[in-house]
Amino acid sequence: MAQKACRFCGSTEKITKVKKRFSACEKCRPAVYAVLNTPDVVEQVWPLLQDRAILPQVRRIKIPWRTEIAEELEAKRFRTFDRESNKWYLVVSVFNEKPVELFVTSPRENDHRLQSSLANLTALTRLVSLMLRHLFIGEQITLEKIVTQLGRSSRQKNDLPDLVKNVLHDNYLEDEKTS
Repeated sequence: MAQKACRFCGSTEKITKVKKRFSACEKCRPAVYAVLNTPDVVEQVWPLLQDRAILPQVRRIKIPWRTEIAEELEAKRFRTFDRESNKWYLVVSVFNEKPVELFVTSPRENDHRLQSSLANLTALTRLVSLMLRHLFIGEQITLEKIVTQLGRSSRQKNDLPDLVKNVLHDNYLEDEKTS
């Protein structure tokens, strides 16, 4: 039979079960109880000590306030070139000196051969904008908002944003509303 070891430090001396489910040595037992009894403190301290999320699963949070952003925002335009030397303009709108929206345009955006690529680009910029608003003004990201942004990105039926939107909407959005 294998000898039990502390799940914190690996020691095999004076191992006991904590709450009948976790093996810990005498030295580590107080830390286990701290995690069990004060998880909010652990959540606050963890980011100061680790450069990764404390919990790998998705957690839903509700932000008690909502910030409304103005219809017109200050923005900066950046001109850049891709690896094929195509010119692109990136427009970043700011709110309280933080980026909250991203728009990308190209002098060739009316070229019908580029419509599929432009739909993908529009989807990317809309989803990045959604994430920026979440980071900097606390806007909650929901599956419904993601589906809405993909729908607004689509330029023709069955382009990539439309396909992704339909899969998410038809298979997952209804589940979110009923749960």
